Amino acid sequence: MRDDFYNKQFTSVECVHLSTTERYQLDCFIGQYIKTRNLASVPNIDTTLRTTLQRYPGKPPVMVNELNAWIDRTLGYRAMHPDFSRLEDV
Repeated sequence: MRDDFYNKQFTSVECVHLSTTERYQLDCFIGQYIKTRNLASVPNIDTTLRTTLQRYPGKPPVMVNELNAWIDRTLGYRAMHPDFSRLEDV
């Protein structure tokens, strides 16, 4: 992995890595997160996610799976599989 991945001082999430060569810009990641959790109807979800991401405790490079899991735990959301309807918790 390149050394410049670690040389920048980390202040907040700027981009989210899918691999060492592929990454989402923050706006794209937020859109993907909202879509996969079916959160479009949640008021101010974009602002909520941006505020939450400012508190992310990890260090770069920020990997998409780790960030998704952290946000899910922090905010209590779950991913929705596109082929199955939502099941209620039993």
